[in-house]
Amino acid sequence: MASESVILTTTENPRSNVTVGTITCTAPIPFGGQEQWMYLPATKKFDLSRGSEQKMMFECDEKDFNHTGFMIDPGTSVLIIVDMQNYFLHSIYRDHAAGIAAVEPTLKVIERCRKEGIQIAWLNWGITDHDLKEMAPAIQRGFSKSLGWHIGLGAQLPDGQGRCLFKRSWNADLYSPFKPIAQPGDLFFDKTRMSGLWSEREPLHDYLRVSGKQTLLFAGVNTDQCVLGTVSDAYSYGWDCVLISDCTGTMTGRGAQELAEYQISQNMGFVTNSSAFCEAHICEHLEGHC
Repeated sequence: MASESVILTTTENPRSNVTVGTITCTAPIPFGGQEQWMYLPATKKFDLSRGSEQKMMFECDEKDFNHTGFMIDPGTSVLIIVDMQNYFLHSIYRDHAAGIAAVEPTLKVIERCRKEGIQIAWLNWGITDHDLKEMAPAIQRGFSKSLGWHIGLGAQLPDGQGRCLFKRSWNADLYSPFKPIAQPGDLFFDKTRMSGLWSEREPLHDYLRVSGKQTLLFAGVNTDQCVLGTVSDAYSYGWDCVLISDCTGTMTGRGAQELAEYQISQNMGFVTNSSAFCEAHICEHLEGHC
């Protein structure tokens, strides 16, 4: 727990030359029950590390976020990269300019995560025939009009691309810039909905619960769909959520990116960017703040 900050101000009385002091104690403000965040009024930062001796601190613009930054424990954090797959990013399917722009910042964030020992998890669509049989109508409809020459999830795509978003198909594979940097220690999770945490039976849900990971860092596409859907469920289940804004992108337009960032920063968690992430500094053996 963070220690109290003590601020001493002094004034001199010109008539008596007596120094008068005032002391203001700004104690940390807890949020939550047993697993508490601490807000540090003296620095206007949130500490999400829950007493960890190692903290990774991110600076934020107070004008945008009403706080100056936040701290996480890298040892209990995981970077979740959502749907960076051929089907969503390759030019034969669509012109996803925002998704392509997110690739390079994501590669830099992955490199920093590896340096700090933050687990990398790839969360991708990967369905089976069994999943199709149990698929809700609304989920199927969302894919039925994506392209003009097939009818949606599970449809056979041309030229050896495999069935649409089926496990181990080319179209569902990682987008090519990510394949060389994926490592054996990375984790791969399939999902069958926009959210990878929609059910407690989902593999990602089980891993996070068993491993004790607490802070989830998010990158991927589309920001307002699969990324936001997973963030929303993570928030409801009690995980800390951090969106890395320029490591995400969407084709929706209509202010969708801005709205997703606003909802996450004001309600569901925190928003940062790749520059702040890569420049974040590590503090060790500290009580409360860097």
